[in-house]
Amino acid sequence: MAPVARPAREPELFAHWHVVAVDSPVGKVFLESDGAGITRVSFDTLTGKRGRQPAVLSEAARQLEQYFKGRRKSFDLPLQRAGTRFQRLVWAAIADIPHGRTRTYGEIGARIGGRAMGRTVGLACASNPLPILVPCHRVIASDGLLTGYVGGLWRKRWLLEHEGALPHELFPTASR
Repeated sequence: MAPVARPAREPELFAHWHVVAVDSPVGKVFLESDGAGITRVSFDTLTGKRGRQPAVLSEAARQLEQYFKGRRKSFDLPLQRAGTRFQRLVWAAIADIPHGRTRTYGEIGARIGGRAMGRTVGLACASNPLPILVPCHRVIASDGLLTGYVGGLWRKRWLLEHEGALPHELFPTASR
């Protein structure tokens, strides 16, 4: 009797990835990796595989710590950007916003091809799996107001102040 052929191993859609937590001024930041790239950044607890941490995850934690200490303005990491074509276009435009600067949802929409896309740009920002690394906190409303952020508006405000995009004196010290 001939041996039974086994099918190729399917990827595990809900497998645990490697995770590291970084302490920061905005609380714990969890970084997730598949071993080759960074797959997710979260302010909510993530669980991961036990065992040896991949080098890419150690490097991501190091770069994030440097960012929070004010010694890094951009990240040099392999990022896994799983999303729709439109989401990836928005995330690419967001990734080009320089440290210490902001863009409006409408400006991002115009850059990728349409003036009436502010709301859909906002939805793509909300779906960004890599906040901070793909700096969706740098996208604001056309009237200058801070709107929506996966980590809460207080974190968005803190990140923008940290980068010098918002003057600290705009907000009372008591609310920090």
